[in-house]
Amino acid sequence: MRPHLLRFLLLLLLAAACLPPPAACRHTPTPPPAPRQQQHNDSGTNVPTVALAAAASLLVLLLLYLCAAIAVRRFRSRGAVAREPTGSSSAASRAAAFLRRHGLHHHRPSFTYEQLRAATAGFDAARKLGDGGFGTVFLAYLPPSGRPAAVKRLHVPPSPSPSFPSASATITKSFCNEVLILSALRHPHLVRLHGFCADPRALLLVYDFVPNGTLSHHLHRRVVGPGAAGGPPPPPLPWRTRIAMAAQIASALEYLHFGIKPAVVHRDVTSSNIFVEADMRARLGDFGLSRLLAPPDACATGGARELVCCTAPQGTPGYLDPDYHRSFQLTEKSDVYSFGVVVLELVTGLRPVDVGRERRDVTLADWVVAKIQVGELREVVDPPVLGEGPAVMASVEAVAELAFRCVAPDKDDRPDAREVLAELKRIQTMLPDLPGRKVS
Repeated sequence: MRPHLLRFLLLLLLAAACLPPPAACRHTPTPPPAPRQQQHNDSGTNVPTVALAAAASLLVLLLLYLCAAIAVRRFRSRGAVAREPTGSSSAASRAAAFLRRHGLHHHRPSFTYEQLRAATAGFDAARKLGDGGFGTVFLAYLPPSGRPAAVKRLHVPPSPSPSFPSASATITKSFCNEVLILSALRHPHLVRLHGFCADPRALLLVYDFVPNGTLSHHLHRRVVGPGAAGGPPPPPLPWRTRIAMAAQIASALEYLHFGIKPAVVHRDVTSSNIFVEADMRARLGDFGLSRLLAPPDACATGGARELVCCTAPQGTPGYLDPDYHRSFQLTEKSDVYSFGVVVLELVTGLRPVDVGRERRDVTLADWVVAKIQVGELREVVDPPVLGEGPAVMASVEAVAELAFRCVAPDKDDRPDAREVLAELKRIQTMLPDLPGRKVS
């Protein structure tokens, strides 16, 4: 017990000792009979004194009880803190318990920390493929064949206090989310999970290695590959390749929203989470923020088809659905909004957020929508796409119009992933028959 609390209790006990005891407990000689008037006056004074003494005694007892309860509670809390594991150790134990509870430790091979540390050359900075909000991705060569893979090492900070939500718990949830969701997914345009490691030293996820960087690298001309220093930036993407990539990611979203049950909302569709194969095919990855949309229950409502999950908005600035941000209601249309922003990136080659633009144009969606509404789309089309000539402009305008619908502020005005995919396939037929290999 703390010293100031002890002093407080001693003062209370001294105060209780100084209080006069109730009249019923006094052992004093009986006074001689007094005149009637005198007896009447004494009884009038003694009754309030006795009542006050009784009330004071009860108050002291109540205060003592409350102080003892607080002391016991603090003692138990300190005991719980001493017993609670912190940081990576607690994250690993929570993750391992989650995986066992869902039977996921049988679905994918588990790697040891030593295996993955050796496969990444001790998590060498020269092997770093990129950084994300939850972790760093390294190039690994897995034993025994030396097959290349991408290993994401999640950042698990120590828990600040068990009394408050910790970053450690958030990272653990992201780890479990990816294992739970990706273990059930099979699609050619989704990054595949090969295994994981829940160790007190680190939480690690092992994916397909997609060698050609991300869509963001290609659109914003950043160097691709481990180390990413000193090499030339990638060449501009041809318009035909851009439409093909949009259709491939739309097919992945159609699969997540309609092809599996319960449906999955990715919740972080961005150009940085779209990975590019050597043959320029696109694959959607990073399911750390994803959510399963279960049938309607205490947290899910909606119509016959649409499911709504009530959850705090999470995602990347510039891609986050404003309807979801306002209502806290996550639906598949939230992915459609984010996808619409990615399509606007494909059309313009511009970043989704740029504080160098005027205040009303900081977000790409607001800026391009304003340009489309006044018929000035050509002013924001990526120059390499404009350089392909007027033959592609009809399809550029059609894609921009589709993106315009996807980023509608009200989710009910947006198409679903099925409609988006069908429209992109229709637009692909508008492309001129140019020589060269078509990416489908």
